[in-house]
Amino acid sequence: MKKRMIALTAAALLGSGAAMAASGGSSNTANVAVGNSNHIMFGGGNSGLKFENSSLGFIDIAGGPVNGSNIAIDARGNGTIMTAADLGLLFPLNIAQVWRASASNGTAKFMINSVRQINTFALAPQFGGLVIGQVADSAGKPLAVGSGVYFGEWAPRAAGTPPSDSTNLNMSSGSRTVWYVGDNPVTATPNLSNVTYNVIGIRQTGEGANLPATPNLYNGVLTANYVAGGSSNTLAGNLSRTGDTTVAINATINSTGQFTGDGVQGRFYNNAAALAGIYTGGGTAATNIAFGGSRSN
Repeated sequence: MKKRMIALTAAALLGSGAAMAASGGSSNTANVAVGNSNHIMFGGGNSGLKFENSSLGFIDIAGGPVNGSNIAIDARGNGTIMTAADLGLLFPLNIAQVWRASASNGTAKFMINSVRQINTFALAPQFGGLVIGQVADSAGKPLAVGSGVYFGEWAPRAAGTPPSDSTNLNMSSGSRTVWYVGDNPVTATPNLSNVTYNVIGIRQTGEGANLPATPNLYNGVLTANYVAGGSSNTLAGNLSRTGDTTVAINATINSTGQFTGDGVQGRFYNNAAALAGIYTGGGTAATNIAFGGSRSN
């Protein structure tokens, strides 16, 4: 625990300067692409998302949907409607219904924001149904911009006129996409010897009893072993949740901070104090999982 807190603190200090190039991945880059935020309304140069190849660019995750959701929820409670005013805009418009939930697994803590888009307007990103998992510090506060680590799922806005109150984020859509991205990616993997990460996984929030305010999350422990030039550099473990089959994570860690294999891709962040990735080994959009976590030893 002490080592993990030192690592996270160091990462936060590193992140207080100019942001590094955000890095991550997506199960379908035509639906969700990741990169440095540069949207005209929600820019900032930090971890960003772009939906459906939008010409408007990448929205800042922390400064856009997370910040707007939190302002609305702090003012009016969970499940409230986020308005244009919550995003600092002057015209009256109900944009989305929003929720927030906290989670933990062992020493790791997380915050999860969920968004269900209601209306569209010019220059606005197509949030659709968007769930954002954020790796947090020991107090449960999401890691600061500059060292933020994000993972989640997206689905397009449902056709027709959405109701003003619903927990359906349209995650049964065949266009559902899982993604991950972080501000401070590892580019040279440090040596890791039986290093464990407590992680959570997100899948089909808003479907059935898996409600945005109380999401049914996967939990797991992933163990990393890496030695530069080694022949067996691995990340392995399981993800499980109530009512679903346990998913095995088996990947190879490379020298540039990434891991891939067996339907898994992901990356380490903040000097390997945190990680995030996606599992697409189930073969369908519905079975894909986004996961993230922090080092526990």
